[in-house]
Amino acid sequence: MTTQKPATTPKPTRAALTSLVEPKATPAAAAPAQAEMGEQVAAKPAPGPSDLKTMQVRVNRAGWVEFSRLAQDLDITLEQLMVDAMNEALRRNGKPPVMERRLPGKK
Repeated sequence: MTTQKPATTPKPTRAALTSLVEPKATPAAAAPAQAEMGEQVAAKPAPGPSDLKTMQVRVNRAGWVEFSRLAQDLDITLEQLMVDAMNEALRRNGKPPVMERRLPGKK
């Protein structure tokens, strides 16, 4: 009696993970004409999930409480107050205030 092994099918090949990654924008190619004129140009990436970055800040409890109370007094979210404060810091140092809050409903 001869026993035959069941025919095995080859495993499907997986696509490379690099096909899922968005290419990085090259800021040098963003605005060569303006850069030649001596203007500072901030490269603005295409809007999307990769445009959002998370920032984590650790502060003492008293500072957090006061900042949270200020946000409540101003009737804005703590996130919006932090974005406003970071934009003010950019302005004070001669940089454009480009910080934006994430859109509601998108994380």
